Amino acid sequence: MLTIGRCGIAKQAFQKLAMGVGFFLVVASGPLIGSSLAQEGGAELKNDTAIDFHIPPQPLGSALNAFAVASGWQISASSELTKGTDSAGVVGNYSREQGLHNLLSGTGLTYRMDGQQMVTIERDASSGVVPGMMGAAGAGAAAGAVAAENADGAVMQNPQKPVKVPEIMVKDVKQRDDDTKSYVVEEANAATRTDTPVRDVPQSIQVITRKVLEEQRVFRVPDVLQNIAGVNPNSNPSGIFDSVLVRGFLLSNRNFYRNGLFDGTAGQLGSDTYNMQRIEMLKGPSAVLYGQGDPGGILNIVTRKPMPNPSYAGNVTLGNFNFYRSEIDATGPLNASKTLMYRLDVVGQKANTFIDYVSQDLVGIAPTVTWLMGSRTTLTVEADYLKRWSNNVNGVPAQGSVLPNINGELPRNLYVGLGDFDKNNRTSYRISYDLTHQFNNTWSIRNAYRYSQLEYDQLTASPGTLSVINQRILTRSGSNNASGLAREHHHDMITNLVGHFRIFEMDHTLLTGVEFRQDMVDPWVRTSNSVAPIDLFAPNYSFGLGTVTGTSSFKGDTKNAGLYLQDQIALLPNLKFMGGFRFDYIHQMQNLNWQAGSPQQTSDDTGISPRLGLVYQPIEPVSLYTSWMRGFSANAPGSFNPTGELFKPERSTQYEIGVKTFFLENRVSTTLAWYHLTRENLVTPDPDPARALQGFSVQTGEQRSQGIELDVTASLIAGWNIIASYAYTDAEVTQDNNPALLHKRLANVPYNKATIWSTYHFQEGALKGFGLGGGVYGYTRRNSSIFGPQVNDPGYVRVDTALYYDHDLPQGNWLGAKVLNMAVNLRNLLDQRYIVQSSNSTTAFQFAEPRTILATVGLQF
Repeated sequence: MLTIGRCGIAKQAFQKLAMGVGFFLVVASGPLIGSSLAQEGGAELKNDTAIDFHIPPQPLGSALNAFAVASGWQISASSELTKGTDSAGVVGNYSREQGLHNLLSGTGLTYRMDGQQMVTIERDASSGVVPGMMGAAGAGAAAGAVAAENADGAVMQNPQKPVKVPEIMVKDVKQRDDDTKSYVVEEANAATRTDTPVRDVPQSIQVITRKVLEEQRVFRVPDVLQNIAGVNPNSNPSGIFDSVLVRGFLLSNRNFYRNGLFDGTAGQLGSDTYNMQRIEMLKGPSAVLYGQGDPGGILNIVTRKPMPNPSYAGNVTLGNFNFYRSEIDATGPLNASKTLMYRLDVVGQKANTFIDYVSQDLVGIAPTVTWLMGSRTTLTVEADYLKRWSNNVNGVPAQGSVLPNINGELPRNLYVGLGDFDKNNRTSYRISYDLTHQFNNTWSIRNAYRYSQLEYDQLTASPGTLSVINQRILTRSGSNNASGLAREHHHDMITNLVGHFRIFEMDHTLLTGVEFRQDMVDPWVRTSNSVAPIDLFAPNYSFGLGTVTGTSSFKGDTKNAGLYLQDQIALLPNLKFMGGFRFDYIHQMQNLNWQAGSPQQTSDDTGISPRLGLVYQPIEPVSLYTSWMRGFSANAPGSFNPTGELFKPERSTQYEIGVKTFFLENRVSTTLAWYHLTRENLVTPDPDPARALQGFSVQTGEQRSQGIELDVTASLIAGWNIIASYAYTDAEVTQDNNPALLHKRLANVPYNKATIWSTYHFQEGALKGFGLGGGVYGYTRRNSSIFGPQVNDPGYVRVDTALYYDHDLPQGNWLGAKVLNMAVNLRNLLDQRYIVQSSNSTTAFQFAEPRTILATVGLQF
């Protein structure tokens, strides 16, 4: 039976809560569950670091398998040696070597280190114990367990058969453990779909680890990404959408990925960090591996996975504006051999915001199971449910926010929607599997699939125009989902084959893969409605939608098949080449007004997307790189062309050079990059006003972004972590059929942005257990929109700070808990009033949140 801990009753109760009751409590009362601040089990950085082993008595083969998962060591043992032999197990805190010594005690076996993490099991000639004679099955298996000896008494070793978990799983366990302890990341899968060190990738990629998420206490992706150079928020912090600009260009719904699979729901729902392990941002066009998308980059969310050692944690966060949030995280093995593991993350949140009538209520649950099917095969099945109850946040007019208003400043809590009538409730469902198999030490295959569904129910009022005379009466228009819930369905499947081999004295890592994707929008009907104007300085929310003024309907289906090939070649030990391309075929169908009998439009597009890169390492810690890559994005078939021809896909091209460094035993990582990125074939309104009024467009637009970016992450000494960035971004319109738009700066992109966040936890002395943190985020002014009157959103500087206290609890306490965590986070400490984003230059300016205080209390078990 698995050992539960010092206080079995309390811990069993907590585990049951995590596995079942927790979700019910979240739904019933909102803030009942808390977030994991726990350090997870698994591979440690140092072999002499103590590990909490939970390996009960069992057959030696399965015990060694469980030990490999817990320690991160690769263990090889002859099947003849382990056959019929039982182990007494190992339970408690031991170093790796002591733990393995205890595991092998009495078996007649010992071990030999073949490296820092490679172990070979062999017979202990001095023990006098014959392997196979241990346990109930010992006598019958003794003959087969003893190694054969020749006439001279020499041992004739049988070929060794590995008794170990898949190497892929061992690396994943170590990575998950590292992500909870450090800001610095050495590998990121998103850039190459292979296990390639960041220093060997000729493209800028930045990773935000779990430790950053927990110490900054952020719950939304745009807030997390502010730590990265060249990434700017493009949504209201109280809204429901995840919208950011990367290198001047919007990250659309086609640029969000989860565990390497396309996630069509993330941008439209607002991802929550409760079950995120890390966030990877690959900058620049990435069609070579991911197909069509906007040119700024690819965002890949890596979710939390099962761990081999039991761990339970929970916390509760309280804040101003009636903010209540709680999470539970539970993980561990489901069987004695630890070949079946689970993880369960649950979140509940009940929260108002600084804007009147706008809430951020949510509930989420994410169960995951990993099955080690054999020594080289791993299967992970994952599900995710997230529901948000919120309102539409459309912003406020320029007069009173960034421009003077004759009536005075607009309050930050002003809401221009429908009050209690307004809603934008959204739900996502995801289920996926991820199957990996290693054929041998050089070839492996991965097949993964996800189905996701998004439901949304909207009733809203959008701002119209502000009265020029009194500057207080704002017209509005309304809309409603007349057909009830609108639904989207997304399917994505990838199959990757990776091989490592050597030709002509050069090492190759070859990736070839296929992807099949389908995105469907169920038929929906939406009405347009009249709405009473609103007085911005004396708002009246007693009126809902008025009479129906129009009806629209839509349905669509997009199918995508992609084939990609990539080779990473070590031309010399310090000179590495990367080359690849992808071919995509895309079929689109949409009907812009099917209810009215309009015909459906279809299009078929193809695209070839290459990438070439070179990395030179004059010394091991320094990588100089350069790359060229292209991307594409198919235009919708519903775009009207006066010639009757379909529009060509948008194309993007990027040139990038840079330097990456890893110093102080990889505790300090920096990336300095210069890039030149163009986006071509943009569809713009027809220059003929008469045809433009009919909805016709022409394909003549071009936009260009270029700049310099610096990203730094560091774990300098024990307890001290830093993440910092700087970006200079020059993004503008370079071609357009409207001369007035030429050289206009792209919206919401500052020339300069600089950020720094640092934390320090005292390791000894009277302050041991205490910690403090703080950060500064600075943006220069931005253009609100390239259209309409030119209005600049002023620059701003925001200061955040935090205090921490972590305390080891005494053994045998009534809760059975190991660690108490407490934290207080203050965002916008100086209560700066500023605009964080604008959707146009007249009526859609979004205030940033004022001073916000969050207090968190958590327990680790």
